Amino acid sequence: MAASLITTSSVHSRDRFDYWIETARSALAPFEACPRDRFSFQGEIKAMRFAGGSLAIAGSNGLKTWRTPRQIAQSRDTVVVCVQLAGKARFRQKQIGREAYLQSGDLVLLDSAVANETTTEFQSKCLLIEFNRRDLEARLGRLAQWTTRRIDGSSGAGAIVSNFSQSLPRQLPQLSEAAQSQIAQQLVDLFALALTEGESAALAPSSGRLVSLLRLKTVIDANLTNANVTCEDLASAAGISVRYANQLLDAEQTSLQRLLFSRRIAKCQEALANPMQMHRQISDIAYSWGFGDVSHFGRLFKSATGLTPRDFRKQTIECAALR
Repeated sequence: MAASLITTSSVHSRDRFDYWIETARSALAPFEACPRDRFSFQGEIKAMRFAGGSLAIAGSNGLKTWRTPRQIAQSRDTVVVCVQLAGKARFRQKQIGREAYLQSGDLVLLDSAVANETTTEFQSKCLLIEFNRRDLEARLGRLAQWTTRRIDGSSGAGAIVSNFSQSLPRQLPQLSEAAQSQIAQQLVDLFALALTEGESAALAPSSGRLVSLLRLKTVIDANLTNANVTCEDLASAAGISVRYANQLLDAEQTSLQRLLFSRRIAKCQEALANPMQMHRQISDIAYSWGFGDVSHFGRLFKSATGLTPRDFRKQTIECAALR
């Protein structure tokens, strides 16, 4: 997972902005921009893709950006979480007259399908994390009420997700694709919790469902190695019924049992792909992650990945050798 770097440091001052805007459009998405001072403009973007999304760190010495209706129509079906790393920035959604002013550590959700305007101050730097829209809609419902709302990154859930997000550019390249995918899902859960924390009573019903869902997923993750745990045990530990648990998970097109198995399979994939665990028997890995029947594990694994555990491990070794 190599990162691409765009910088104006070695470009002549008269050409810096033109060079930056053209290369930035290729790395990110089509957009328009106006620098605070064209002659003294400096900009840098570091972009990378990972399993489950993409991220970029964008910095400049003052810039205003926006997108035309045609550019919006060309957008992928994504949403972007912005984490302010340095300086200050203003995010404005014109259609509903909503603005968010961010300082270092703060976060905001932007919808790629609507018109947004961003103004950054001198020496501003922002982390942009792109997600599939459906992943957030599964947790929050319609996104209109959540976009362009500042999340305080100095305390509570906002501080947790801000610090976690800022570690991603350094840590993600060290992880397997299976681990990256799992972290991406956890990040979506954390961001959804931070977004709903402390909202008004009018948003409480959605927040209540979200809290129950996140509590349920926390209980599931805590019991992945417990071969004796039942769906009734998991729901009870989360303080809800099995029926309500399945209603919550239906929005993500899964169920309590399927989610338990899929998370166990993801852990087994990570172990099978880990060079440090090549000495372990496949059955040992399956048992360690809560599967009591190796044949059942094999069928579930192939259904999820298209490969048997043995073939998956072999393919992983061969791919690693070619890198």
